[in-house]
Parts: sequence; structure tokens; C-alpha cells
Amino acid sequence: MTNNRNLRCSCESGRKFKNCCLIDKKTPTLSAISPELNERLDTPCWYHGTKQNFESWTFPPPMKPGENLLVPHTAVFFTSNIEFARGAGEKIAIVSLNSNSRVLDATENYDDSERLRKAVMRNEIASRTLNVGRDYWHAGWKTGDVLRMAFTDPQLENNLNEMISNHSRRLNVSLKVASAIVGHNATRGLIELICITARNLGFDALYGHEVDRHSIAGKKIAQPWLAVLSKGVVSEPEWI
Repeated sequence: MTNNRNLRCSCESGRKFKNCCLIDKKTPTLSAISPELNERLDTPCWYHGTKQNFESWTFPPPMKPGENLLVPHTAVFFTSNIEFARGAGEKIAIVSLNSNSRVLDATENYDDSERLRKAVMRNEIASRTLNVGRDYWHAGWKTGDVLRMAFTDPQLENNLNEMISNHSRRLNVSLKVASAIVGHNATRGLIELICITARNLGFDALYGHEVDRHSIAGKKIAQPWLAVLSKGVVSEPEWI
């Protein structure tokens, strides 16, 4: 007998069938993956910009020289726009994304994206951001705004301002420079939290869009963004 997708799963996990064994039985389809992503599966069209060549992907990836102040990432990031990838480094690797991987397309798969949002909300800091608001979250995966920390919480703002002051004194830099450092770390921390949470939910990769404010002066562009969370999801790097 087929389990109704909104009823408790028969495996007794306590979750609804649509959020449990139904997911495990599904392969990527157009109902769960956008046409934009679907046409890029099993195709060498994902680019990673870096400053040095290497033979294989490692998880977590090594820190880049000079990034000791930044929150480290455990995922590897790709885009299907080669020019956007060049912004991260002059050396470009191209890979293909395995269609058999568990990929969460946050622009299309509302149910699993919502499950991810609720899990991220359990974090005390993230819960105070606008990013985890339901409408902001789902729209933000298409515009890229979800990957830029936004908030109105006075306590969070006070905490960040205190961090900026401490960085300015400790590093002997201006408040403007310290603000950029703290802002970059805060955004990276949010992205890292989202990626770790998606991996803990059983996904191999996460797809959405990232804000690009640099390619065209004065214009905000939503660039395709793929976070690979575990080894074997993409092919080994081919340098072009």
C-alpha cells in the first residue's frame, strides 16, 4: 500500500513520508530540480576558480594563503559562469555534476528547502537574521540574497559592532577595514552553517544563486551557485 506523502512514514522515523523514504526513493526529476539545473547534470559545465592547481578535491578544502582570518569552509563551490569563477582565481577547473547525487535545488524543491530553512533556524545567531524568514529564504535562493547576511535585530547588530571595534584595535586597522573583515566572516559563517546543515540532512550538494556585485559596476546579478558537500559528487578537476 502506498504511503500518503503527508502521513507519518511507515519506517517509523517520525517524519512525514514526503520528507523521509519518499526522498530516498526519488531520483532527480524536473519536479524537484529546475530546468536550468537539470540540463547541466552529467555535463562538464561547472567552474571553480582558484590560485593554484591540484589533482583532486579534498573535504574540507585547504585554506587559501592569507585567509587565516576567515571562517573556513567545508564545501567546495562552483558556478556555471566561467567569468564569475575567474573572480576567485585565474586558474579554472571544470567538472561535471553527477545526476545520481542527492542535490537539493533550493530554487525549485520547496519542501526540502523549507526543511533546510527550519533546521538552520535552530541556530541562535541565524534565527535572528532575515535570511531564515520564509519568504526571504525562498526568494533569496533565486536572487542570491539568502547568501548575504541581513538582519534588523538590535542585539545582533550590537554584537557585530563590538566585534568590529575589537578587530580594529587588535589588528590596528580602520573601523572600515575591520567592518569588512567582520562582515565577510559573518557571511561565510552563515554559508558554512547552511552547507553543514544540508549535509546533515543527507544532501551531497546544494544549488541556488549567489549575488554578484562586481562583474558589472552598479548592477546586482544572480549567478548560479553550487556547493558540493562531499567527495564523489563532481568529477575530478580538469584545468582549462
